[in-house]
Amino acid sequence: MYKQKEIIGKLTLYLADATEMLPQIEQHQCIFYDPPFDIWGKFDAIKANQMIAFCSPTSRHTVEKILGKPRSEIVWHFADGRWVSKKLPRITHDYIYIYGETSTANVGERQKTTGSNKGNSSIGKDNLGKRFYKPKERKHLNSVQIFPRNMSNPLGSWGKPTVLVKRLIEWVNPANVLDPFMGSGTTLEACVQLGIKATGIEISQKNFDIACSRLEKTEMQKELFTYDQPSLFIDRHV
Repeated sequence: MYKQKEIIGKLTLYLADATEMLPQIEQHQCIFYDPPFDIWGKFDAIKANQMIAFCSPTSRHTVEKILGKPRSEIVWHFADGRWVSKKLPRITHDYIYIYGETSTANVGERQKTTGSNKGNSSIGKDNLGKRFYKPKERKHLNSVQIFPRNMSNPLGSWGKPTVLVKRLIEWVNPANVLDPFMGSGTTLEACVQLGIKATGIEISQKNFDIACSRLEKTEMQKELFTYDQPSLFIDRHV
């Protein structure tokens, strides 16, 4: 069923063909679907209580036929777009479908929350006194996420920004995650940062080895992560 299995901390990695392994793998609370867009509809996708699915403008309708109508939809905008035809616009976005329950959509980096006076407020002729505004410690998730595609990734245009993937998984807030098209391990890296148990499947020996090496380093450095600590950095793209 699989050629190789590696366990790194809370992660389990399989070198295998996901299209063959998916029907036999144990159930997970959340499945992170990010296959090459042209194979949507060519494999037997299994469902979970929560799902995150990446799709392109051309594959989105196929994804809806397979997984159903999403509970929520995110647009990922990247300025470094791709050309598809001289007669069509340059593609600078993909879709991210979210299925199942989510936690509160306050994600991203923490920000300074000193607050400020806003003067008097009133409704009609009733004066409600002075107002004091204190911003939320974390911004609310926007329906459009703006991140470059990071073409220097070992997978090129297929690779996803870790910060985007981490934000999505944190919003869904699952107990465990399955990524059947693991690639270089971005989803699992985000899970390490969030302390979530995860399983990845990858068919390419080269990508599998890259993922193992990358995740071993991430696991060794996880005590350095400070994602739950306050920060003065304000995320402009939440």
